[in-house]
Amino acid sequence: MLHKLYYLVTQFAWLIGLAFLVGLGLWGTRKRTKHQVVAKRQWDDAVAKKMNEPVSLHPEIDPSLCGGCGACVAACPEGDIIKLINHRALLIEPSKCVGHGQCQAACPFDAIQLVFGTKTRGMELPKIDGNFQTNVPGMYISGELGGMGLIRNAVKQGKLAGEHATKNLRSGLSTDFDVIVVGAGPAGLSAALVAALEKKKYICIEQNKFGGTIYNFPKQKVVMSFALDLPMVGQYKFNKNKVSKEELLSLWHHVRKQASLNVKEETRFINLQKKGDIFEVETSGGKITAQKVILAMGVRGTPRKLGLPNEEMSKVTYNLLDPDQYQNQWVAVVGGGNAGVEAAQYLCKASLKNKVFLLVRGDTFDRCNEENQKIILDYEKKGLVQICYNTSVDAIEKDHLMVKRDGKVMKLQNDFLFVFAGAIMPFAFLKSIGVQIETKFGEPVKAG
Repeated sequence: MLHKLYYLVTQFAWLIGLAFLVGLGLWGTRKRTKHQVVAKRQWDDAVAKKMNEPVSLHPEIDPSLCGGCGACVAACPEGDIIKLINHRALLIEPSKCVGHGQCQAACPFDAIQLVFGTKTRGMELPKIDGNFQTNVPGMYISGELGGMGLIRNAVKQGKLAGEHATKNLRSGLSTDFDVIVVGAGPAGLSAALVAALEKKKYICIEQNKFGGTIYNFPKQKVVMSFALDLPMVGQYKFNKNKVSKEELLSLWHHVRKQASLNVKEETRFINLQKKGDIFEVETSGGKITAQKVILAMGVRGTPRKLGLPNEEMSKVTYNLLDPDQYQNQWVAVVGGGNAGVEAAQYLCKASLKNKVFLLVRGDTFDRCNEENQKIILDYEKKGLVQICYNTSVDAIEKDHLMVKRDGKVMKLQNDFLFVFAGAIMPFAFLKSIGVQIETKFGEPVKAG
């Protein structure tokens, strides 16, 4: 009797356990299905807005290799950029991807590779090899100019370029320096540290201030969310996940002092010529020579302008360093990308009491991440900023702008105009010194 009762109890418990597992599986399936339905809507929305094709470095996912595990989804630091649809990973917000590469590192099936351009939309880049040397022997390009804008990627490229340059110097050549590094941003700092570590004669020139592009970011802008691996320093982990411009520059200044880096600020790079095996570099401080040149100058030093009369007026600027100096002003910001939207966010804070207009050329934001869009739309609801879609500047005057919105020209009171329309890649200059420019159609990032 007891044996039969024990048997019935164990069978009942087994059935309850089975039912629980089945229920849990069904719940998980419904949850995954719901997430994938939402992801499909996001993808369809991106297609409808013509934002389904990446324009820069991005992951390419091979569906035949993807196991649908979702590791790439969890690894992406930008949020809802990769999701699962039909149990396969898909880049559903490609125009907002910035090429972190975390998805590639997390994929256990090797189904992801980082590529430049797509099969239908090419991306122009200087021709470089695995050591970031151009087709002009002895000249290297690293960082943003080579298509890698992220700080940690630029640091890695600068390190590799610096290592190759310093290990391939010829004896018997009379030059001012072994290596000239152009630009003191992430890539330039990294290359200079390698040269210092290898005890080579080098100089790093910077047209503005030490930090390059980072120095020109607004106050307290978050610039990093990962540990940084610097030559001579090793991997440096910050005390928090989001690192501001000031915190990063503080580290860099400390490293500069500790390494006694030879950095010459406010020295503009003008031109260079190769004479035999020697480069002659023309700067605002005179001509200098070297065996190797590493171009790590980024692209933001040449902002794209509107091409309008009066654009040289002091009220027009192309970066925002200190928002607090603009108070009780009529301000217009041109640009629907992250730079423009972030500038508008800083300038429309209630404490500044500015009247801020964000002028967006199209009917939606262009390459602006979801977080920035949410913030600026929230500010608009609070009446702190007015977003003007389908709007462009028609004329710049002393105390106002003439803007064209939906085909109609109107007058807009204005004290300051901030233009964030991207930058002009210096391809004409590179071609003039013999560097080949390639158009990448979905080609993988070079090893290294």
